[in-house]
Amino acid sequence: MSSTKKLSKNWRITENVIFVFAFGFIMYSLISTYGLYVYDSIKGKGYIGAIIDPILSHQYYLSIVSVIIILNSTCVLWEMVLFIIHLSKQESGNMHWFDRYKFIFKKVLVNYKPSFLALLIYQLLPKLILLHMFWIWLPHVQRFALFTVNLKWYSWIYAYLCWELSTWVFHFTSHRVRLLWCFHSPHHAPSELNMTVNWVHFIAEVYYSTFIHLIVCIVLGVNPLMFIAIMGIDSAWGTFVHISERALKNGHMGILQYLIITPAHHRVHHAKNPLYVDTNFASVLPFWDWIFGTLQPLKEEVKVDYGITRDLDVTNFSDLYFGELLLLWRDIKNAEGIKNKVLYVVKPPGWTPAGVTETASALRQDFLKTNPALSVTSRNRFLTAIRSGLKMDKLEDGDAFVYISKQE
Repeated sequence: MSSTKKLSKNWRITENVIFVFAFGFIMYSLISTYGLYVYDSIKGKGYIGAIIDPILSHQYYLSIVSVIIILNSTCVLWEMVLFIIHLSKQESGNMHWFDRYKFIFKKVLVNYKPSFLALLIYQLLPKLILLHMFWIWLPHVQRFALFTVNLKWYSWIYAYLCWELSTWVFHFTSHRVRLLWCFHSPHHAPSELNMTVNWVHFIAEVYYSTFIHLIVCIVLGVNPLMFIAIMGIDSAWGTFVHISERALKNGHMGILQYLIITPAHHRVHHAKNPLYVDTNFASVLPFWDWIFGTLQPLKEEVKVDYGITRDLDVTNFSDLYFGELLLLWRDIKNAEGIKNKVLYVVKPPGWTPAGVTETASALRQDFLKTNPALSVTSRNRFLTAIRSGLKMDKLEDGDAFVYISKQE
């Protein structure tokens, strides 16, 4: 065995040992905390207090956040129970006990290793990254605010639309700028979707996302006091929409699919199918996806294939977490001229000096050319109706021939 292969094998073993530690520690914390809150709820505290106390102080949004967090905690644990039941039912033949252990361990690695190691890294970071960083930057950004809204109920609607716009901008650019994609790709790398996938984020991505939320929302007049509530709701719902198909088979959620981002929408977002790639960037409300034409419903005839387009062993956490950065560095190093080196950084993933045929947009367009029926969405129908109305107006004005000729 070469020294390189030996080092790689030893590193993978080290990763797995760290994962076992992280899995045990985090699961112990989740279960013990959940059990303690359930026990305290019997005495009117715990979860009950987390919901009732904010209502008594008229901070209703905190009660909503508490309910969502409780449901999320319950769903995460329930999802894992279902996963264990699923493993126990899987065919493993007459395996020796050691082979059966390896089989189960490999399944656990595929489903949970990225999540638990990413969460371990995130938990080791200073708390400065999120809310503290927000408040540090806030005074500098507020100087550019166009206005500041009040705390009336209608202002909350406006504030959430602004938050969703900032989410769309952050998410869209994270898919369309290669350097930002290097930070975002670990979240898309897992080949199985479950609620713990929401833990998989590259450390540098948090700085960028917080900065975009701050710039967009504060400049557009969102009251800073709204941020904690909005961020809590967004984070809690963002965890839920990653729920696995084992725990929630049909992720459409009935009529809600027309009003909010459901697990079905987010399953599409995590897919690498040409039809689905780079769509559904919103977090809770599909409004901006609809406006910008990036809303893609789940099609029953196109089964979701999770992950990223390059070959990747998801149990190799180092490759999953840092692989895209190393590939970008390789392309920059081998590129000819300063211009191409810079373009590799800012152009979409898949771009090369030779062309854009491997970018997500190009792959999606090529797919839709041969499957035009799958490209039809409610937005397409709406715009078609508007164009039809314009044509009728031209007809009434006697200019229909000229207008239709130009369209052809």
